[in-house]
Amino acid sequence: DRCTLAALVALTVPLIAALISVGQHHWYPTGDMAQAELHMRGFFRHPPLVGAAGRIGSILTPYGQGSHPGPAMWVAMLPVYLLFGRSSFGLMTAVTCVQLSFIVLAVWLVRRLAGSLAALIVATAGAVLVHSLGAAVFIEPWNPWLGIFAFFCCIAAAWGVLCGRNRWLWLAVGTGTFAVQCHAGYIPLVGTLLAGLGGLTLWRWRRDRPARYARSWWIAVGTLTVMWIPPVIDQWRRSPGNLRLLFRHFTSTTEEDGRPRVYVGLAGAVKVFVGEFSVTGPWIRGPFRQPFETPNWATFLLASAVIASAVYVLRTAAATDRIRLWWLFGLLTALVAVGVLATARIFGEFYSYVVRWWWVLVAWSAIAAVMVFAARLRRPRATAGVLLAVACLSAGVATAHAVHTPLPAARSSALVGGVTARTEERLDRGGSYLVRWYDPVTLSGVPYGVLLELERDGFHVGVDSPASAGALPHRVMAAGDATAVLWVVLGDRTIEQFRGNPDATELGYFDQRSPAEVARSVQLRAALEKALTDAGLACMIPTLDTQYGLVPLVIGGANVSQATRVLAGDYNLLGLPAAVFSVDPSAPVYDGSVSGCD
Repeated sequence: DRCTLAALVALTVPLIAALISVGQHHWYPTGDMAQAELHMRGFFRHPPLVGAAGRIGSILTPYGQGSHPGPAMWVAMLPVYLLFGRSSFGLMTAVTCVQLSFIVLAVWLVRRLAGSLAALIVATAGAVLVHSLGAAVFIEPWNPWLGIFAFFCCIAAAWGVLCGRNRWLWLAVGTGTFAVQCHAGYIPLVGTLLAGLGGLTLWRWRRDRPARYARSWWIAVGTLTVMWIPPVIDQWRRSPGNLRLLFRHFTSTTEEDGRPRVYVGLAGAVKVFVGEFSVTGPWIRGPFRQPFETPNWATFLLASAVIASAVYVLRTAAATDRIRLWWLFGLLTALVAVGVLATARIFGEFYSYVVRWWWVLVAWSAIAAVMVFAARLRRPRATAGVLLAVACLSAGVATAHAVHTPLPAARSSALVGGVTARTEERLDRGGSYLVRWYDPVTLSGVPYGVLLELERDGFHVGVDSPASAGALPHRVMAAGDATAVLWVVLGDRTIEQFRGNPDATELGYFDQRSPAEVARSVQLRAALEKALTDAGLACMIPTLDTQYGLVPLVIGGANVSQATRVLAGDYNLLGLPAAVFSVDPSAPVYDGSVSGCD
């Protein structure tokens, strides 16, 4: 137990170091992080009923943009967020506390189920994941990150249920539902898992009919019901509700623009599985591999051999250990099969964070194998020493990296802070302001940050209805109710166009780039335009300064070479200046669209 506690303390050190590092500077959240705090700020007056806005639907369609299924992450982070005075640093601290709580709960459950050595193995795996995932997963209030350790804990609870700990069914339901509400990508895995556990509990209840099965079942049903009340209320209150948007998004066979969907497919899913299931895979090294890259078959075969050896050795284990670990291997085999099928059905741009749950499955597979071999060695003290050394080594490397943790989206954060401070000096605190934006580069990241900071500083601000998923419906403001429209504009060329508009009054301007960075930005822009011209894509150049125009070149979607994508990424990384303009609500809406490539 002392070794397990030491391992948990060790993995906590890099998390504290990361918080100390980012706490030395004021953070202005942007993009998804700003949206997260917008969900938290009005929690009691306007409780969020759904999760974070996602790549679900589109603001350009009549249905609008959808959100991930539920508000569990907002509820979980709320106490710490309030304790820290509803500050952005408090939001990062809340993420750390939630993630650490799931790790500790998983270790505690395994200790109750399989003993101290098994708990130490799980704690060591947690330390390895702390190192490989990096500090961002523990400080950024981003919904894909918040689901990772909830799913990790869900597997521990599910294993207990399979082994007869029926009272843990509600824990499996609660942690699994938490993961699903954070990110819809967990629906196939958690849905299958909970359906299986529910069916097993009902079968045991029908077979043995003890009262404890009834209590376990109804407590789990109550947990599930309570956690899904907010999304149901949302579905009932608006049309279309978010559950309807989710259903439409995941059952449609076409993209929002009418093109047929292209799925990863079974062959691609197996490729992802082979790349993730490795003795030196991303779950140990870190996110250095994209899911579509060619996998290392040698390390996959080695990992498979280790698991096969563990299964073979398990045949000679003591009866109690054998049955318990058979359940774990069976559980993981089923989840891996579902994971391959779920990966095959992924569509659209394929990013590694979408399948980060593979790291959890591989980590649990390693946990199961180590449990088998540790029991076979019959030298608990030596085994515990080795495990603790691994945990401390992982935590030490993670701490070395964590002490230099930068602020999330640091350059965009500085841009928000600079332009907002200048803007607020010229605003009337008694006014109502509708915030709109023209942003070629940050995918609305900086504009949402400005919106958040204006509201934090006491200004009444709102957005147009297409932005309601990110800012929540209660912030939707009609143009006729606004004192002025505030345009957040990024990029020198677009800013100059606004300056030439007699209806627009410039309130604030900020450029965080140094003179050397400005010169470098000009060079990169010229090189990018030349690369597009040489590739016969000169028609794309005018679109670079349009709304989200640079985004397809940076994150995918545009059919350009890797070298061109790197140029666009470097140009985007330096950032562009931002300005805020005040425009009368009755003035024509700025379009700025240009013709691009057919």
